[in-house]
Amino acid sequence: MTTFLWAVTGVLALLWSGLAWATAAVVRWTVEALSTGRVTELGQTAVSFKLPVWLEPFVDTGLVTMVQGLTQWLLEMAGSGAPLAGSLIGWLVPLVWGTWGIGLLVLLVIAGVLHVLIKRLPKTGMVAA
Repeated sequence: MTTFLWAVTGVLALLWSGLAWATAAVVRWTVEALSTGRVTELGQTAVSFKLPVWLEPFVDTGLVTMVQGLTQWLLEMAGSGAPLAGSLIGWLVPLVWGTWGIGLLVLLVIAGVLHVLIKRLPKTGMVAA
């Protein structure tokens, strides 16, 4: 039973680490896009995107137009924060990894407590037939 517990804990730790790595990469990419001004290019690309003809009967084109306008507006607003973006990477990525460390510690503590509780269970001596 304890082997299963630690195997599940290992898988969860790997998933948690992968999530933290992906989050740190997305944060780094987003901050770099904001600080270099590529965000306005993304806004123009989002607005110029056209739905494929075969998809138009299934999707409301007015909704797509509204989402494109909202996306362009959000990216233009984000682009105005470009001077601040360069300083954000200095603490956002370490914040992601700090959160990862705390989460991993909590996971290991929970697994340790469950390990101790499993070891204290009385052995019934019953054999499955």
